[in-house]
Amino acid sequence: MSPESQAGPRRPGRPAKRQVVIDAARRVFLERGYADASIDLIAAEAGVSKQTIYNNFEGKERLFAAVVQTVQHTVATGPEGTFAERFEVTGDFDRDLRAAFRMMTRLNLSEDIAAFRRLVITEQIRHPELMREWRQPRPALELALTQEIERQTGLGTVDVDDPGLAARQLIILIFNEAVERSQYGLRELPEHEIATIVDDGVDMWMRCYRRDPMRR
Repeated sequence: MSPESQAGPRRPGRPAKRQVVIDAARRVFLERGYADASIDLIAAEAGVSKQTIYNNFEGKERLFAAVVQTVQHTVATGPEGTFAERFEVTGDFDRDLRAAFRMMTRLNLSEDIAAFRRLVITEQIRHPELMREWRQPRPALELALTQEIERQTGLGTVDVDDPGLAARQLIILIFNEAVERSQYGLRELPEHEIATIVDDGVDMWMRCYRRDPMRR
């Protein structure tokens, strides 16, 4: 077993020190990549002992997972509020959906998110577990959208049998197109291009799911 995977009994640390380690690890992972980011380097960057890291995170894999969760948390809770809070009670689901996804797309293309996405893609051949960690935090965003789709189905705005599937379809439709066009974050997308991507995605999604008033 490698030193990176060795750990003593896990003991909860102080939240402030835990966040210091996460912040330091984020910098080291982005600078060195996953393979070359050792616990020694992260401990030195954070100004803590190696044992402190093992006590809080068990090892590098779990520390990377904590960093990913912290970075992706900004997508679900940005400065303009959570995804759910972007839906206003206006009676215009179409408009609110576009406004919410424009905000979420900007956050999804932000520097840290884009950098970690590239890191995970680069390292996934040697470390496939990193992609699993990258994908795990997404349910928070999917849950908020799923709940709104369920509400709108109840109101008769859309006709959706599987709100969870419909939520994933819209997220993939918009985010994947934005990531591709941005060259995985290497090219900054102007606001008008983000708006076009969102509008095209919502248009397609709404054509599929908007309730037909003629349907019984």
